[in-house]
Amino acid sequence: MPCKELTQTEPKRKVLLAVREDSIDPRLLTSALSLCKRMDAGLEILAIVSGETLPQALEALLDVLRKEKLYYSLTRKPALRRRDIVDYANTHECIAAVVIDSLEGWELLAQDRNSDPWKKLECPLVTAAPRKN
Repeated sequence: MPCKELTQTEPKRKVLLAVREDSIDPRLLTSALSLCKRMDAGLEILAIVSGETLPQALEALLDVLRKEKLYYSLTRKPALRRRDIVDYANTHECIAAVVIDSLEGWELLAQDRNSDPWKKLECPLVTAAPRKN
């Protein structure tokens, strides 16, 4: 069930942020927001969310986007595969970059670990995994 809230005119370029509700790190959200600002782009968010309520970190990001009047769209998904992210980015010409937390994190969800759909991605892939102490 897509949820769109337009805070300004839809930009020509967008950054695609793919998140899993159990792996939302502030560094990931900050990286996506910074990239949008540098590229003068909007933010499309694909989020694996199981319940009705958004994770607090994601809700905080939406608040920042609203305050800064940056365009965004949020699509909640019960499941999201690596191939879904790549297909989405490749079929939407406006997607200029994809931001994820880590390749390893998305590998854990993969049903077919023999394939590497990231190789077919037609735009830059940015990983913003939290630093390990």
